[in-house]
Amino acid sequence: MNQPPPSGIDTPLQEPGAAAPPPEKKKSDLGPRLITSAIGVPVILWLLFWAPPAGFAILIGAAVVVATWEFLSMVTAGTNRVAQVITCVCALALFAVLLLRSTPTTPPDGYEVMVTLAFSGLAIFITYLFTYRDLDKVSLHIGTSGMALIYCAVMPTTLALLFRDGGDKGGLWVTMCMAVVWGSDTGAYFTGRAFGKHKLASRVSPKKTVEGAVGGLLTSIAVVLMFKFTPLMPELELWQVFALAVPANFLGQIGDLCESLIKRAHGVKDSGVIIYGHGGLLDRIDALIFAAPWFYVFQRYIAS
Repeated sequence: MNQPPPSGIDTPLQEPGAAAPPPEKKKSDLGPRLITSAIGVPVILWLLFWAPPAGFAILIGAAVVVATWEFLSMVTAGTNRVAQVITCVCALALFAVLLLRSTPTTPPDGYEVMVTLAFSGLAIFITYLFTYRDLDKVSLHIGTSGMALIYCAVMPTTLALLFRDGGDKGGLWVTMCMAVVWGSDTGAYFTGRAFGKHKLASRVSPKKTVEGAVGGLLTSIAVVLMFKFTPLMPELELWQVFALAVPANFLGQIGDLCESLIKRAHGVKDSGVIIYGHGGLLDRIDALIFAAPWFYVFQRYIAS
């Protein structure tokens, strides 16, 4: 005779030999993603083309703080909130020096950047000295805070610089950068689902395939060609299309894999929960902040 189920468990016992119940179907996140995009894309376009120029800079500054917080939360598991706050302040200070202490024709003063980095390093070391909990991991956490200044502050700042230094077409340059990166993501997804057979980096991101990566590359090239053969960016020469799209796509896909590496190393599914349907901010901009420096260099020194 079957025994009654333990108290608090509603699931009936399965009869011997009975077929196993079908696995619960994973809820699709397509709906939340579409809702977020329907809200977020118009806001970004408004900041790029109609809002005062300071609006987009404020957005990137906020992104620097959020990305820094998420990165440290993943790597240090939130074990030292005081150090996270101090590192976020240092990242924001570095962003401000790079953006506000420069002009479209003059880079930021090297001494100011050096002083900002020096005091950031002092602040981070001193904070950990008086707040650490695990001596065996404190050097890893100090290094993580230092890396956050580059990964989450310097690299995203190039997107704000691209917008500012692009002049009348600054908004178009940023739009093209985002379209190249996120278009690649979409192209890689659908190409991978249709033709993907060969794993790209199975230990880091098991679902990504070589075929998907090629599809993403072709999509990026198509995006830049669209900008060239419309009134958006007709001044681009054909060789510049490939010189821009191919490295940017490569960097974007590497950026995606690098964040996956961090998440897998620390057993984290998403970098955060700030964006409905998308996880954390870093989950959405990991590829963008790798591609943005190349876009900025290209706009400043090759396309001009």
